[in-house]
Amino acid sequence: MDWLADFPPGVLLLVVFLVVAVESLGVPLPGETVLIGATLLAASSGLNPVFVAAAAAGGAILGDSIGYWIGKRYGRRLLSVLNRRFPKHVGPKRLGAAVHLMRRWGPWAVFVGRFIAVLRIFSGPLAGMFRMTYPHFLVANAAGGIAWASLVVTVVTVLGSAATEFLHRFSWAALALAGAAAVVIAVVVVFRIRRRAARPAADRAPVSMTEAELDELLSPSGSVPATTDADVRMDAPTTRAASSAPVRTDLRAAIAVVLTPLRWALRTTPATTAFVTVFVALGVVTGGLWRPIDQTAWYPAFAYGVPSLEAGRWWTVLTGMFITADPLAYLVAIVGAAVFGGWVEARFGTLRASAIFVAGHLVGILGALGAALALARLDWPWAQSLVTTLDVGPSCGILACVATATAFMRSPYRLRWRLLLLSWVSIALLYVGKIDDLEHFITTVVFVIVARLLLGEHRSTPRPTMRDWRLFAVSGLLVIGAVQLLVTLVPLDGPLGSTTLTQGSILDVGVDTIAILVIANWLRRGHRWAWWAAMVLTVGNLLVTLALIALAWLAQVPVVASTIWISASVLWVGQAVILVLSRHAFRVAANQTRRRLPGAIGPGARRARAKAAQLLREHGGGPLAASALRPENRVFVTADGGHAVAYQQHAGVALALDKPIGDPGGAVAAVSAFATAAEQEGLTPAVFATRDARIVPEGWRVSPLGRDLVLDLSGADASEPAGPDDATGAIGADPTTSILLAARELPWELRSQIRALSSVWVSDRHVPELGLTVGWSIDAPDGDDREPTAVRVSVVTDAAGTVLAAVSWLPIPGAGGTVHGWALDAVRRALPDDDADTAAGASAGAPSGEHTSRAVERALTDACRRFASEGAAMVSFAASGLAQDGTEPDGVAVRTMAGIAHRVDPLVGFAEIADVAERLGATAVPLFLACREDADQPRVAYAAAAGFLTGIRLRDLPGLSGSLLAR
Repeated sequence: MDWLADFPPGVLLLVVFLVVAVESLGVPLPGETVLIGATLLAASSGLNPVFVAAAAAGGAILGDSIGYWIGKRYGRRLLSVLNRRFPKHVGPKRLGAAVHLMRRWGPWAVFVGRFIAVLRIFSGPLAGMFRMTYPHFLVANAAGGIAWASLVVTVVTVLGSAATEFLHRFSWAALALAGAAAVVIAVVVVFRIRRRAARPAADRAPVSMTEAELDELLSPSGSVPATTDADVRMDAPTTRAASSAPVRTDLRAAIAVVLTPLRWALRTTPATTAFVTVFVALGVVTGGLWRPIDQTAWYPAFAYGVPSLEAGRWWTVLTGMFITADPLAYLVAIVGAAVFGGWVEARFGTLRASAIFVAGHLVGILGALGAALALARLDWPWAQSLVTTLDVGPSCGILACVATATAFMRSPYRLRWRLLLLSWVSIALLYVGKIDDLEHFITTVVFVIVARLLLGEHRSTPRPTMRDWRLFAVSGLLVIGAVQLLVTLVPLDGPLGSTTLTQGSILDVGVDTIAILVIANWLRRGHRWAWWAAMVLTVGNLLVTLALIALAWLAQVPVVASTIWISASVLWVGQAVILVLSRHAFRVAANQTRRRLPGAIGPGARRARAKAAQLLREHGGGPLAASALRPENRVFVTADGGHAVAYQQHAGVALALDKPIGDPGGAVAAVSAFATAAEQEGLTPAVFATRDARIVPEGWRVSPLGRDLVLDLSGADASEPAGPDDATGAIGADPTTSILLAARELPWELRSQIRALSSVWVSDRHVPELGLTVGWSIDAPDGDDREPTAVRVSVVTDAAGTVLAAVSWLPIPGAGGTVHGWALDAVRRALPDDDADTAAGASAGAPSGEHTSRAVERALTDACRRFASEGAAMVSFAASGLAQDGTEPDGVAVRTMAGIAHRVDPLVGFAEIADVAERLGATAVPLFLACREDADQPRVAYAAAAGFLTGIRLRDLPGLSGSLLAR
């Protein structure tokens, strides 16, 4: 805690308040250690300890309250997922028992938990998750926070520095006592339950709760299922058949049940269990669990580093693995080794997991020591400090396991977590730069690259989706802003020097922070102007750094605060690379009034979109009309305001979509006005996926593009089932469930699974993301302004709640604001098991190709039956213009569309959809592509491809147009 001495009294109180508050949110920070250090400093600097206690108590109350609301807001989602996945263990009775116990004894648990290590971190979120009433929580929280802060400050003030070890010993002893009490209580509860289960009772199957039932249970006035006294603690397991062996009811059997997780750990992960046991035992013996040990006399005999190797203590490379220097590191190491080391061992076996752990430790330690010796030859103060530092801990082995685990995550999490891991170790090395940061950096980089090769498996590098690129760009800006704010409060001394701020650098950090906060949300939504603003901010910071370096070199004078700018410039270079690579993901234009065409307002402009929406309500539209107002589209409004043409502009082509919105009688004149306006601005006009070739100007080149399949529901019998008679059916041997909900009403677990399916196909199977006329409604994030409230999604899940297929539907607007019918927009299906060996996150239970095809079929047929019962007039299955009719494509533009359809067919399944539609009685409606002449076709082909495929380049066009020949 030496770094606390650098703060003035006011900032010291703020640091205590913030650290304790963040720890109470659920983040494992050393709040108690910071409070002890601040109290010792207050005693020596004249600061009244009462103020320190007040700051800690205030931070505890605020942090726990925020943690409470976080648990209350997001805890239901977690419980919903657990209930669906594990209905036997997280069923209604167990949830009811947990809610009952929290409401009865929760305030005491919150109060006592403040004095127990680890438990104080989770008391707030757990209280919110299980719906303890906030007034009761606030009283217990405030009382616990004030009592804890007062006790710690009083003991430290009275006993001085000797209080540090006493308090830490008390905190961990309380944790050990609580753990022992939990084991005893668990044995008693299991004993009573097994006694009750031995009596005859009716078989009860685990029940999965609905969203409404879970909300009712977790509401403040929710009813708890009626239970007996023993049921309050844990619901009885399902009784066995009469022919089964009788349930043992003795105490030894109950103890065996409670210790089953330990037996499972010993059997499945023996190496991890043994390491954690030895690690904790040495922490108790050495006292490292409650006090720093780097100042003890025996520390150099166990710690590794250049001094140890020079002294001949080669064994320290191995002995240093089993201890850490401070209590917080012990906590992180125990959790990391148990979670990630255990996962690697359970998946790859004890021998390979041990090899990964030891190899990661040796690679990090020996690599860092070699780098330190090499850099020490330079006149670099940072490098000189590395060769005099000792270190301990198993963090390099744990990071090797973490890097290995990320290599086997499914998309999109694999790429995201690997980038997060690399960013963390890079920033730590850049701004902190201790020997352990260098070790972590080397280990992470090496094992991110070679993890899968070491295990004899190969997987292609995942390709980021458009949503991933936006996430990376926004995250990069936020990380840079957070890092600059952090070094404002806590000056650091890294490889490039001290980051102590001056007046000029404070102004720079302030400007950067404000700019990042202004553009971050718009960048997340993919707006083009936000991308340009982020690029200007990035380049501006880099130019400032270059100017400072040039001034220092030319004038031969030191530049004040150059170190912090140079350190930040490394992050800005990385941000510039991300922005350049992700430029294709930011295509949503700003709400600008600049006219692209006479009578047309720029893309996304409110006036044009409002006019188009008004015309849709008055006159209705075709199957593509619902997607006409997507943000990527631009809107041309005729001079009289009677018609609107939705179009996209790419490569000098104004590509109109379907027919104009408005009175059908004036469609020909509207298309002519659109073409004239485009030509006056030097653009090439074209019409894509129109159903009526007569609306284009006379003399234009009209080519058959494909077909739409339209099902007339006006005479359909809604009582005739198009699929199973009830909500559940069977696909193969597994029961399935089909639902049709509005997109905004989808449960969080279903929505997240659908997004994961999209990422798997794009990242691992390299199926392109689509735009223009298809695919924009199903992956919209929560709260995204792209997602219309009328979008509906048909989802088919298996018995475990896993999504097998999802189909999104867009409303076809009718005259007077009605819904005339529904148009299929996007299809998402689970990756079939024939691709499971090469797909991220594949498991032995992956569905077969026939399984997923039948799931898609059920999603389509059940949705059509539901639309017919609601009075819809029609269903369009293929309005996008990509579904082919089997004829030879005419022209390079049509061949390009056929090539795009061929690339996305494994995901969408145009032939399957056509087969289902034809069996339901759908009829084919031809679609056309129109342009002025044959010479325009190559440019129109590129424009249409650029609309469908994000980030396409001109050199990719021959491959698309020639894909039919390759096929």
